[in-house]
Amino acid sequence: MSDEGGYRVRRRSKHALPTLRSYRDFRLLWTGSAMSVMAERCSGMAFTLLVLWDTGSESAAGLVGFAGLLPALLVQLPAGVMVDRLNRRRVMMTCVIVRMVAVATVAVSLLGDTVWVWHIATVAFIQSSMTVFYQLSERAMVRGVVPPSQLGAAMATNEARSRGVNFIGHPVSGAMFGLSAWMPFMSSVGLYLLSLITLVRLRGEKEPPPRPGNKRRNMRADIAVGLRWVWDRAFFRTALLIIAGSNLVFQGLILTVAVVVREDGGAAGTIGLIMASGGMGGLFGALVGGWLNKRLAMRQIMILAHVTWALVMPAAVFFRQPVALGVLFFITSHIGAAVTVSGMSYQVRITPNNMQGRVGSVVMLLVSGASSLGALGTGYLLEAVGTRHTLMVVSGVMVVLALVATVVFTRPGAALEDRQDSAPPPQPEPVAIADGSTADPLTTLELRRIDG
Repeated sequence: MSDEGGYRVRRRSKHALPTLRSYRDFRLLWTGSAMSVMAERCSGMAFTLLVLWDTGSESAAGLVGFAGLLPALLVQLPAGVMVDRLNRRRVMMTCVIVRMVAVATVAVSLLGDTVWVWHIATVAFIQSSMTVFYQLSERAMVRGVVPPSQLGAAMATNEARSRGVNFIGHPVSGAMFGLSAWMPFMSSVGLYLLSLITLVRLRGEKEPPPRPGNKRRNMRADIAVGLRWVWDRAFFRTALLIIAGSNLVFQGLILTVAVVVREDGGAAGTIGLIMASGGMGGLFGALVGGWLNKRLAMRQIMILAHVTWALVMPAAVFFRQPVALGVLFFITSHIGAAVTVSGMSYQVRITPNNMQGRVGSVVMLLVSGASSLGALGTGYLLEAVGTRHTLMVVSGVMVVLALVATVVFTRPGAALEDRQDSAPPPQPEPVAIADGSTADPLTTLELRRIDG
């Protein structure tokens, strides 16, 4: 075969699979989730604005904010077990219905010109709890609606969706609240309804993931299985702990930069613009995350990301101008989104289908817990040593994380651990398909899509 002929063959092989847009269920899943995320962002920010404007109490606003964050710590592990036991599509639909009804009660109370802090805090807790279930179910379902060769691209597209919604969701919510307090909540109800209609059309899985031997375990045993699965994989465990450490640092950086802007006499809108710059960087980072994931191993991405963070983060100690801080957030968020795409793709790829919920919940618990501790610890650190020294501390922690990542992922045996963790399960779970036979869901999906 000539070189030209060989090139034509490789080119046809490269384009054997169509784009993500051609997968009907992925389009529906992506669209329904986009509307669901937008609904959650609109009402989530409006909760805080409503309490602040109606009561003028910062402590009441803090209580509502705490109620919205608490499920990330309390609900993650039980939610992971339930997602592995139940039909994930139905879980997502239930979450949308519960959130829609809960947010609708706020809109109704506002139409009656009544606001109760306990009511807002309860709805914030319910919405956030259902969001935990929804996110775990959605991530687990992606593996069943795209072939393995497009898993990284699908995760990158989902991350870009979330970053894009973050970029526009909060400003839109604030603008609607300025027009009328009930508008963001009614908009959320409408978006949840559209999301539900989209999910109804999603075929998805017909039954819950099969459990080996159909054994019934209690909640504690199932949680322990998920924790043990993560702990037994050295590479995955180490990467997850390092990522949790970097999330802790970034939460500290966000709070510290907000205080820096206030100390320098900047307006609250300046903080929003800096965060928006980070959102734009995250959007671009998510778009290139799939490209990076195809060209570098996870351990290489970890080293590259943390070394780059360690080099650019100390700039915040010396450059306090809003433009400089905006550029810093753009760069760090750009890298962070790419790491998130790679990490999610890696986790979904190596996790058995019947453990997607539990393993995903362990990952999210570590990430959310680190973020909470980072915000809490930074508050005390700022009071003790001030902004400049706090920035020096968080930059120093990032340097340490970069050194740890470099040493751990370049040592002899790191590549072997990566390959061992990435190896598919020795006995993949069969699932029922239309003709009554059984097959691996990923292989079946890819063959069906290629054959049209």
